[in-house]
Amino acid sequence: VSCDKMNVTSIFAGDKKENYMEILCKATTVAWEGRSCHRHLEGVYLNLLSLVRRKSTVHKAPCPVAAGNTTSLNDFLVNL
Repeated sequence: VSCDKMNVTSIFAGDKKENYMEILCKATTVAWEGRSCHRHLEGVYLNLLSLVRRKSTVHKAPCPVAAGNTTSLNDFLVNL
């Protein structure tokens, strides 16, 4: 798959019971996985990582993300 058409795990399509910190922690993982294709995701990853580390004592980023539905990288960033 080319970087322009990269798909990532859809972390926003799952269980609505997840809290914001859990979603941000999963977003950290998705950004980490996509940074090889898109260098700007390195900054997104570092910002998310910093936020999760400062605000949560429960979550340790990057969090595990179950394989499942995918979405385009662009849609992931818009939803984030």
